[in-house]
Amino acid sequence: MTSGSDVWRSPGGDHFRLSWSEEAGPSRVTLRPVVYDPDTGQWSTDRNALSVLVEATVFEETYVQVPLERLRDPRITRLTGLVNELLADYERSTGRPPADADAIRAALEDVAEIPEEARRRRHAAARSAASQGFHRGRRR
Repeated sequence: MTSGSDVWRSPGGDHFRLSWSEEAGPSRVTLRPVVYDPDTGQWSTDRNALSVLVEATVFEETYVQVPLERLRDPRITRLTGLVNELLADYERSTGRPPADADAIRAALEDVAEIPEEARRRRHAAARSAASQGFHRGRRR
């Protein structure tokens, strides 16, 4: 049932993650409320909110999976905002954008990809270590 993100949007606009619960049984699903951090682009469980039980058929028919977003570093988000302000100030003062504005924006996009690339490298290294028997301290 989950292929991309593990976050689901309810018909009312609230967001949840599927959670295991003994009281749910086979005909209901347990959902934990989550909150979104716009600086990092990540979802985290709202520890202060109570879980919600929903009928499995209602969940499948009305809840929508939220697409994955790339990982963002708040420092890169802040830098991008500052550079965009500088470019806008330049354009306001001169009446035209800087000649290299597109190159600057492309370079910022490259920098914004760094956290996602690092995450992929960490996951690949963990998979490699696990396949070589180093997972949980065991060696082959």
